Amino acid sequence: MSSLDDVLQLSVTDFRSIAGTVTVQLDAPIILIHGPNGTGKTSLLSALELALTGDIRSMRDDDTNFARHIVHEGASEAKVAITGKHASVPAVGSFVIANGVLTGTPYLDARDRKFFAERCYLAQSMLGRLLDIYQKSKVEDGESALTQFVKDLLGLNQLDALVDGLHDAGHKSRTKTLVPEYRAFEARIERTTQDIAQLTSELSELNQNRATVLAPLNVALAALFPGETPDSFDLATVGDRLRALSSDNGLVEATRRLTELRSLDSAWTKLPKDADARERTDVEAAELTAVQEADAWRTSTGVQLEEVIASLRITFPDLPSWSSTDPASAAATASQRVTSELTRIKGLLDRDEFSGKRENELNESISKEEARGQLIDSQLAGVAKDAGDFAGALAALLPHVHTEDCPVCGRDFSQVSPTEPLSIHLQKTIAQLTADAGKLSELSREKSSSSGRLAQLRRELGSLKSQRIEEDARASTIMVQANMSEAKVALDRLAASAASGTAILTREASLRGQLASFRERDRSASDLRNSLIRIARELSRQDLVNEPFDTVLKSLVEQVQANVTRLNELQSQRSVASQSLHTVLSIDQRRTIVSSELSKARDKLVILKAAVAELEKLKAQAKIVGETAQSARTSIVRRVFNDSLNKLWRDLFIRLAPTEPYVPAFKVPETDSKDFAKLETVHRNGKKGGTPGSMLSAGNLNTAALTLFLALHFSVGARLPWLVLDDPVQNMDEVHIAQFAALLRTISRAHGTKVVIAVHERTLFDYLKLELSPAFEKDRLLALELRRTAGESTRIVPDLITYLVDAVAA
Repeated sequence: MSSLDDVLQLSVTDFRSIAGTVTVQLDAPIILIHGPNGTGKTSLLSALELALTGDIRSMRDDDTNFARHIVHEGASEAKVAITGKHASVPAVGSFVIANGVLTGTPYLDARDRKFFAERCYLAQSMLGRLLDIYQKSKVEDGESALTQFVKDLLGLNQLDALVDGLHDAGHKSRTKTLVPEYRAFEARIERTTQDIAQLTSELSELNQNRATVLAPLNVALAALFPGETPDSFDLATVGDRLRALSSDNGLVEATRRLTELRSLDSAWTKLPKDADARERTDVEAAELTAVQEADAWRTSTGVQLEEVIASLRITFPDLPSWSSTDPASAAATASQRVTSELTRIKGLLDRDEFSGKRENELNESISKEEARGQLIDSQLAGVAKDAGDFAGALAALLPHVHTEDCPVCGRDFSQVSPTEPLSIHLQKTIAQLTADAGKLSELSREKSSSSGRLAQLRRELGSLKSQRIEEDARASTIMVQANMSEAKVALDRLAASAASGTAILTREASLRGQLASFRERDRSASDLRNSLIRIARELSRQDLVNEPFDTVLKSLVEQVQANVTRLNELQSQRSVASQSLHTVLSIDQRRTIVSSELSKARDKLVILKAAVAELEKLKAQAKIVGETAQSARTSIVRRVFNDSLNKLWRDLFIRLAPTEPYVPAFKVPETDSKDFAKLETVHRNGKKGGTPGSMLSAGNLNTAALTLFLALHFSVGARLPWLVLDDPVQNMDEVHIAQFAALLRTISRAHGTKVVIAVHERTLFDYLKLELSPAFEKDRLLALELRRTAGESTRIVPDLITYLVDAVAA
């Protein structure tokens, strides 16, 4: 989209200083915005820039994460949207900002976005440093932003590309940078020359190596193919002839036989010494006697010992028999187990007998304690239980007895006992009752002690009874004891016979083993001789069949060893021939490759040298073209600076600052510098001055920046006829402001440019509102006042001023 004619209004919600939602109409030629600090003038213009370009350039220059800070405090998101009567896509020009993320699509395309940000919108924060930004901000290749714009304006990019591209053509080392193939060709010539030298050296070395390897090959072939001369061998067919030979020529079979013969020799050497006939007879007789003695022992003592051990297995199931070990060990093991069992049974019965005696003692003690308890109970029955209390009561009455009258019944005691006074009788009665009370206490303690002893005796008796053996179990244990005793007697009786049986059986086994060894030696010797005779027959040595083993073995080993040596030599020659042939053929193959590569390298060197000569010719032509393009570029820049840009900037600046003697201008380049767009000042008499920053006051410096911005804007025609200015009259006096108002009126009405301007001061707002009022039909001025109080949403008070016929003039 390349036009802003269809833009009708801007809607802003919770964006920067703007609280709530405001809507601004944009269909007037001039839009004048006013409001106190903080009401959202700059926020409104920033929202317009965001909707059109998708960015806020001035904020991004200060903080790349500016999107995190443009949502109004207390709101969750901000919204900006542009609407237009010809908009084909409703979402275009609409943005939502939340959590530091901008989401939306800019209203303008990429090319127009850049133009609007740089040539149509002058932010308040940019005005004071605009000249520095233009001159010092490097955009690419060391060029300032101003130089880049001038190049775009004059269409110098293609010419600069040509000049830059051909700059290196004037020098050989730079030409190598301009034409990478130049350097590559020189490097390839050098590499090819080195390759030729290397290939030549390698070919010579290959010829020497072939002669060295060919000598042992001829020797080996002569041994493998007797009767043929080295010149008669065709190396192309020798390989097939070598492969036609047996891979081992019988070597494997010969080696196997030699190994077999050595194994027979080793086995024969390891055979036990053969016994003579007398020794064999003695061993056979001794073995017969030993067998008879062993059988006799087995049928007598052996049977008895086994019966005793079998009887004991009722108690000891794991008791070994003498046949599984030996008689002496079996008897000793059984005797040890019986002895241990008898000791255990005796201890068990002794403890039970002791428990029986103790049980009787306890029963007697319990009976005595029970009798004593009965005696104490009878004594307690004869003593009044309340004797102590009664004695106390009488003792309390005694002090009150002064006559013979009883204080209880009132009778005269002298009638009952004339000889004993009442007080004496009471004293005797009290003494008797006191004695009875002491006896009662002593009997009670004795009764308690007796009950404790009785309970302890009964507990001990109960514990003892639980440990006693039942009568049936006791009888059974006694029977086992008797059986064990009988077995012990039998084992002791058979101990000597068992030891003798062990010796007899051991001797029998030894003699049987000795006879088996004799028989095994005979069998092994027979097998070894049969194997040796078999090999002799296989080697056609029938003459050795009836010879002794040692003679046959020695002859066969010598014959097979000689054959193995011969075959090993042939195998070695075959291996040498195969390896040497492979090496010679590899060398020949490499010689063919090297010769071919050497020929190609020489042809390639001729081609490369011809190509370098052609490059030298092109370099000379490129140098001429580069110098011509540089001259044309310099001429264009000087002409345009003098006749176009400087003239427009001068006219604008003088119009706003008619009394300033120094006028800012583009410095005409005297050299071919890439960054040619420099600024200077020129006195009205034509004398050169310093830079604008060193020659102009703060107000005129702002005027220079503002007029430069306007000059650059109008130098490219009506591409985007919008001017958006945020408080552009900083540090301007009344004269500057009046001239600026007239300039804005001319820009809007004569050039058809939409002007959006924001101002801070109320008086300036009223002045501009008057100066920019419509002067003809269909001309309009939209004045917007932003208002907001603490805690309330932002409000816009619009004032659309249309053309009114002056009554006086009419």
